[in-house]
Amino acid sequence: MARTVAPLLSFDARGAIAKTQVYSNWKGIPYVRRYTVPSNPQTAEQDLTRNTFRWLNNVWKFMPSASTAAWAAYADSNRFTDRNGFIKQNNGPLRTETDLTLMVLSPSAKSGIVAAGIVTTPGANSITVDITAPALPTGWTIAKGVAAAIRDQDPQTEAFYTVTAGEDATSTYQVVLSGLTSAVSYLVGAWFVFNRPDGSLAYGQSLQEFETPS
Repeated sequence: MARTVAPLLSFDARGAIAKTQVYSNWKGIPYVRRYTVPSNPQTAEQDLTRNTFRWLNNVWKFMPSASTAAWAAYADSNRFTDRNGFIKQNNGPLRTETDLTLMVLSPSAKSGIVAAGIVTTPGANSITVDITAPALPTGWTIAKGVAAAIRDQDPQTEAFYTVTAGEDATSTYQVVLSGLTSAVSYLVGAWFVFNRPDGSLAYGQSLQEFETPS
């Protein structure tokens, strides 16, 4: 790679010329290199990763704020966006799977605690989720319980993306997810949002199981 000064009789140059040379800039230093065709072998392993990445990216577009808030808090403690955190945590586990057993609907963020348990009950095009509160650290309180559901599927198929979510801020912590498809299996996850003593919010990782609306 050669450093250039006033390349092409200008003070900057970007892009390729006749597929022979590529001009660009790295950390303020202009340079030129030989043009090469990018390698893209399309291996089976790469296809698995790309397909799952594409599916997760589409799911993110349909996730309601009740589901994305935990990922925003998770990203705030790391050097990536909420969307990238969601894809990063799910792409590896799901890329070789044919269902959503290993999918994480909510991460642990800001030291959030996992719920003590969940119970799912099928209804007519709906699933009721009861969330049991865990023992809390001193000074912590529960802001609300959250539940979400996504249709079970092969993440390589790019078929169904909608995530249905709901919240309950009362001490019953019961969320009814409605508008679902009957006789279809859903991955259901539930978690708590906590008030920390410093005034910030913490999110527990989702407890999950499959349920089928009637």
